[in-house]
Amino acid sequence: MDADNGLAPQPIVVLRPVMPTDSKVFLDYTQAELDQAYDQLVWAPHRDAIQAEIRKDCEAVRQKMPPRTERYGRSEKQELDIFAPPGATKAPVLVYLHGGAWLRGSRLDTIYPAPALTGRGAALVVPEFNNVSEVSLPQMVEQCREAVDWTVRNAKSFGGDPERVYLAGHSSGAHLAGCVLLGDPPVKGALLISGMYDLHAPLLSARSKYVKLTPEEEDAASAMRHLGRIRCPVAVAWSVGDSPEFRRQGQVFAAALQGMGRLASRTEVFSPNHFEEPRQLADPDSALGRVLFSLMGI
Repeated sequence: MDADNGLAPQPIVVLRPVMPTDSKVFLDYTQAELDQAYDQLVWAPHRDAIQAEIRKDCEAVRQKMPPRTERYGRSEKQELDIFAPPGATKAPVLVYLHGGAWLRGSRLDTIYPAPALTGRGAALVVPEFNNVSEVSLPQMVEQCREAVDWTVRNAKSFGGDPERVYLAGHSSGAHLAGCVLLGDPPVKGALLISGMYDLHAPLLSARSKYVKLTPEEEDAASAMRHLGRIRCPVAVAWSVGDSPEFRRQGQVFAAALQGMGRLASRTEVFSPNHFEEPRQLADPDSALGRVLFSLMGI
């Protein structure tokens, strides 16, 4: 009994605030909205049909133009396909990194630009690399760096010009390409298509379930935070059919590059969705084709 009032002591109750389900986790996004903003399947539910069509187109290219295949690293997956114009001696070279949310994709789905590039006297190099379920994201970046370095060292062996090597990537491939640029690779320019250039928001989304990074690794893999280390001109593109976060990332990155004097061009591509967009590289007269060929000077 309480000596002062004769009442038994009452338990202390701590009231915790109830978080509403629509609370904002990034900018004006709720968690569900942010998850959707980094999931292109929400915006293009027929993705698998599109990618099956792309694979069919790529198989036709491979049959018509059998590539030279080389190993560029120690992992079994570290192979690359080379498509070079016949008789080339100093052809400009494009290294093209495939996308797939760091989980999917293959070099076999990324060779559709080969006829257009070789038709303009340029070579295409398409590397394979491990995905994030097999190695860490920093290791993926390192494999892509090795692919670029191998290409520069060996360009003359397939008629390429080691002084005119360019880099491109789509989606997570554009993210990887942006990270490669931070190492000051010997490339003349880069085309980054619908990529992610700061990983803060993606790692707040559902992608964090399969991409695990330390704060230091997140920082190192965010090109937006290290603009001063990018030495070459960069063309940035995104699609009107991209999810909102991929459009925002492209717009913000392009504006930042412009402020640093590194922006070659910015292009909003009229494409129905994220997955149809890079197929424009197969057409030299498309908006994206013109951006690439202008960057490469061909």
